[in-house]
Amino acid sequence: MAVRIEAFDPGLHDTKDFRSGSDSQDNFLRRTAKRQQRDGYTRLYVATDATQTGEPRACLGFYAINAHAIGVADVPFDAARRAPRSNLIPGVFLSHLAVDGRQQGKGLGRILLVDAMQQCQRAGQILGVRLMMLDVADAARAAERARLHSFYASMGFRPLPGRPERLILYLSALPLCNRADEASEAQHLHDPLLLQHLVDETVLDADAP
Repeated sequence: MAVRIEAFDPGLHDTKDFRSGSDSQDNFLRRTAKRQQRDGYTRLYVATDATQTGEPRACLGFYAINAHAIGVADVPFDAARRAPRSNLIPGVFLSHLAVDGRQQGKGLGRILLVDAMQQCQRAGQILGVRLMMLDVADAARAAERARLHSFYASMGFRPLPGRPERLILYLSALPLCNRADEASEAQHLHDPLLLQHLVDETVLDADAP
């Protein structure tokens, strides 16, 4: 199934039936995302069926990103080389990524993560962005944390020393580097077969979100 990834519009996207299996992710999407986006704290992007043209459009998956910074003392030396005097490393924080249970196991989580990476690259073209960051701390079960660590590691993320729940990725190391212009700026249409050539350098978990 081809999917469309577009900026979240509360008047267009139907989230009431979204169930990912994570209460924190589901509650964020249904109760908090609209307010946080309106107030400028985050930007949300949702995946919908590209063949669905009517309104509302069912949300199949989503991710949320926001500007972030991390102290020089908290990152490996190579991440802070020639750091500014502020001693802060600028980045983008992936605060949420989830897929509806009926769509899990189909690679949609991978598609959403690739799109988030592309958004980070676009941000890096207009302002200073060195890292992409995320946390896996809200995954309560050890098996789930291990699965998420494996998935993100397969995409190039690595844990911070002493903080295994915080994962980082150098923007310059993104497998899609120099190819972000292959997607539309307004909305992104992804066919799973077409996407494969964009991530052909990366071996991905079959059990990715």
